[in-house]
Amino acid sequence: MSFNFLFLCLFILVMTSQVVAQTNGNGLQPNSVEDSRITKVRFSGNEHVRNSTLELLVRTRTNRKLLNIPGFTVWYWLNSVNNNWGEPANRLDRQVVSYDMDRIKAFYRSIGFLDTSVDTIIVDYGKKRFEVSFLITEGQRAMISGIQYRGFPDFEDDEVLQRFFRRSQLATKQIDDTTYSSDIPFTFDLIGQERTSILTTLRNNGFVAVQRDSVRAIIERPESDPNKLNVLFLINPGHKFYFGDVYLNIDGPNPSDTLSRKFVVGPPFTSDSTRIYIRREEEAYTRFSLLTDNVMFRPGDVFNYDRFLLTVRRFQNINMINVRQFGLSEDGSLPDYSQTYLPVRIDMQTLPRHSISFDVFGMQRLGFGAGAGLRYLNNNLIRRGESLEIGLNGSFENAPNVTAGLLRSIEGTVQYGHSRLTWPLAFLSDRTDFTNSRTNYQISLSQISQINFNVNANLRFNLNFQVQHNPITSSSLDLLEFDWFDASPTPRFIDQIKEEVTDPLQQERILNDFSQQFNSTLRYTLRRSNTDIIQRNSGFYSEYAIELAGTIPFLIERYLVRPGEPLQSTIPSLSLADSTLSYSRFIKAYIDQRSYIPITESATVAWRGFAGLAYSYGVNTQIPLNRRFFAGGSNDIRGWPPLRLGPGDLSISSVTVNGADIKLATFLEARQLLLRNFLSTNWSFATFIDAGNIWNGPRSRFSEGKFRFNSFYDEIAVGTGIGIRLDWEYVIFRIDMAWRAYDPAKDGAVSRGWFNSSNSYIHFGIGHAF
Repeated sequence: MSFNFLFLCLFILVMTSQVVAQTNGNGLQPNSVEDSRITKVRFSGNEHVRNSTLELLVRTRTNRKLLNIPGFTVWYWLNSVNNNWGEPANRLDRQVVSYDMDRIKAFYRSIGFLDTSVDTIIVDYGKKRFEVSFLITEGQRAMISGIQYRGFPDFEDDEVLQRFFRRSQLATKQIDDTTYSSDIPFTFDLIGQERTSILTTLRNNGFVAVQRDSVRAIIERPESDPNKLNVLFLINPGHKFYFGDVYLNIDGPNPSDTLSRKFVVGPPFTSDSTRIYIRREEEAYTRFSLLTDNVMFRPGDVFNYDRFLLTVRRFQNINMINVRQFGLSEDGSLPDYSQTYLPVRIDMQTLPRHSISFDVFGMQRLGFGAGAGLRYLNNNLIRRGESLEIGLNGSFENAPNVTAGLLRSIEGTVQYGHSRLTWPLAFLSDRTDFTNSRTNYQISLSQISQINFNVNANLRFNLNFQVQHNPITSSSLDLLEFDWFDASPTPRFIDQIKEEVTDPLQQERILNDFSQQFNSTLRYTLRRSNTDIIQRNSGFYSEYAIELAGTIPFLIERYLVRPGEPLQSTIPSLSLADSTLSYSRFIKAYIDQRSYIPITESATVAWRGFAGLAYSYGVNTQIPLNRRFFAGGSNDIRGWPPLRLGPGDLSISSVTVNGADIKLATFLEARQLLLRNFLSTNWSFATFIDAGNIWNGPRSRFSEGKFRFNSFYDEIAVGTGIGIRLDWEYVIFRIDMAWRAYDPAKDGAVSRGWFNSSNSYIHFGIGHAF
């Protein structure tokens, strides 16, 4: 039955995926001179450029091949059966071939092959089938020999030019103050980047009126050696400008006739008798200091364009402010470059202070469930842009195969945030390389009922700093995170342990895993992403994190509780005099790398790799339950229930402790648009392969499921399947049907192996799996 279902879905993909597809390549051109189909396009002589790059340049293309299998042009075959299906033949157009030759030559010139020549051979195979070959003679690559900069102005800061030349990719060997020699390949991109760098340097040092034609690059090819190029940059900086008066206007969410006006003059805010004028509606409910503290330049100083834009971004990144207009004039008109001092105007409006939202959602892990959340937000608590958020979330899930029946969770959260860095990192708030920064204080309390245990209380306090370095890179530092964790095993789980584990010491170790715990964590996370967070159809996402845990309770035990005595990895509980809190000292790190490769306008291949390690180094060798790695579920390795895969080759029924210390996983998914705007949504088909597992680390007290270099590859689980995506642009609903292609879990002494599990698993989710 499952094979028939898979075959049916593949047939639907082939028959319908291109009903709405656009003809690619040169297609059937209106001006085609020959009714001849292109069956092969070749490139020869291209030693420095890949075929795949040239294939993207030219418009002379064959019909698309399924899975890139030669001759397997499924969509062309479908079109030959019915003109409404697939894509028509890509036909030969000699004019397009001529344009392609020009494109190839222009590309080679842009990367330094200035004398490249391109010819073509068109072979007629008969039956209106043609092969087109592009014959490329690359020639010798041109190198940049000398660079000269003429026209740099005198900067007030003597270090400006030195910093510029240190960052330059061209100016490598200095001959004199403005002349350099080099020996790097010539490309148009390098010249353009250097030109942009010159303009940026000028704009950030007073010469803000420069345009692109203010810097010209002249390329000289000496007759003695045409492939040794000399580059001359001619710079016309124009006049130097200074920051003039600053006009900050801020309105409330609703029109008001009650206004407050103030001006600020003198150090440390201004110089040279310039002023900051502030006009504020009372409904804006802001302090004047909130506005002056976020001006990242000083009126009267030399104009710096980056600091001007940084100021605008800083205001926009305050959650309660919306920047409506900004410019370099008092009234918002075009700048007057006949004046030495340029005024700055920024018009803003505050958002409503109070908001309440209510969310309802569905979920599927071990069964079907639902949840709801209530959130109150005050986005300007004490008139300096601080936010206060109070949230309450709850959910339940019906788990048919679990004795408890209903799995429940409830969580309350209070978060207080600043739109800047506070102590002890306040000194970094004014860095110009931070486009956005924020401080969050959060405290949360949750209760959760799980399969084998209940979390009676999980109390967490977190001090978090966030910084946006540039549009694709951000950092997060959890400077202080305190976590009090109180869990207890279910009676059924206790009976199971006593029945399956005969060693009393091992029983005690397993049950101690649910003792009350207290821990502290220091964590740093670096994220880089340029993909659409919802569509995820191009670009990449990467996340790197490292954390150090247990330091503060260790210091308490070492110097306050047991000075000079052997450590026990426990400290007294504040609630009960005769009880203790255990803690763990460990280092945890992981790498999460994702890539989204568009194959066509309607198809994407997504890849994800994950590797994580948690290593304990204290007396307590066990990683806390809520800090371990888990595997399985709709957003992980599909084909297994959530959190129920591994460790190693252990079967679900024999796992006594959830989670593990090591995780390796990789994911591959192909997504193909089937129907566009059908029933008000886009329908896509997906096929996927997930592989990975978790393992206990070298210091784990459990001998089963440990990571071993000589056998871990035999314990990598593989899940595969197909799915449907309903895409409303702002949200994606996902249904996946998965099978266990390889199950490493053992029945007795033998693993289940390849394709020995015929059961399929249905996974539901919101958004793509990764």
